[in-house]
Amino acid sequence: GRINASTLSAVCPQLLLKIHSEECCNDNTIVQEHAEKPPIGQAWGYGIGFVTLVVLISNIGVFLGPCMNTKAFRRILMFCVALAVGTLGSTGFLVLIPESMHLTGKDGPIPDYSWKMATVIGGAYFVFVAERLLKFVLDNRKKKKSDNDSVEVSEENSKELLAVNSNNTHGHTHSHLPVGQGKGSNGDVAPVAWILLIGDAIHNFVDGLSIGAAFTENTFLGISVSLAVLCEELPHELGDIAILLHAGLSMKRALFYNFIAAVICYIGLVIGIIVGEATSANQWIFGLAGGIFVYIALADMIPEMKEQLAEAERSGSENMLLVFVIQNSGIVIGFLIILCLVQYGGEIQV
Repeated sequence: GRINASTLSAVCPQLLLKIHSEECCNDNTIVQEHAEKPPIGQAWGYGIGFVTLVVLISNIGVFLGPCMNTKAFRRILMFCVALAVGTLGSTGFLVLIPESMHLTGKDGPIPDYSWKMATVIGGAYFVFVAERLLKFVLDNRKKKKSDNDSVEVSEENSKELLAVNSNNTHGHTHSHLPVGQGKGSNGDVAPVAWILLIGDAIHNFVDGLSIGAAFTENTFLGISVSLAVLCEELPHELGDIAILLHAGLSMKRALFYNFIAAVICYIGLVIGIIVGEATSANQWIFGLAGGIFVYIALADMIPEMKEQLAEAERSGSENMLLVFVIQNSGIVIGFLIILCLVQYGGEIQV
């Protein structure tokens, strides 16, 4: 019924009880949960530890250099690139972007936000798989058709070729190979190495900034970001070493310059921790890092996966189905790693 002057005194105790109940305090607990940050010493310890792993990975090429041209190494690299796509994209969509908009928490202001964000990743993955499968089908049809046409035309071509050779009295040769387009000189290629190193240094700075800010927020967030960075750095650094060697640098110089670029990650870590502790800029850093992670996964590494598949098709050195399985396994495993951290990250108490 309606509340009037006579019933107001009886309703007031119930209203006060409702105001102080758990439902009305739910939003407040979420805000408090976001406000609880790990000790500063813990943020420094975990941050320095994971950034050190990133720096060590920059010199892993000294151990893998002799086997870079083996088939096993190429397959491992395929898996690592795909794993980086899965972890980077998942960290961006499931961790960093929701964290930048305060969607996370024990129960979250948006219930089951992680599963709803996972559908975004699932949609992109579905299109990727459908595109690959459709390309397989069309390429196989085209190959079968070209094989049939070549069988029908082979006899006519052989007869025409014999007639032309019998009537040709001058030696004319024509090559379809490009002339003068071999490997460039060191002077031409060297600037690529410096551009690569500068870009790598900026990239490592952003990685360190993200790791530092993440560990000041909570441990599970820092571990999620760090795992994504580590998975991305392994194939990235191996590719950088190969480019630097191709640019004319020796193995020692390539490793040294790559190490210097990787050390910039420590500077980003220090700034990220200081800014994360002293200000409320973490959400802006997470938004920036989330956009960068998603861009690297979609615009940088997925085209690299497509190029690996195309190269295997051109050279015939790899089974196309095996390459497809390796790449999809990496994406799915990377996604599941981050999803498990999101679902059970609240149980990480260190």
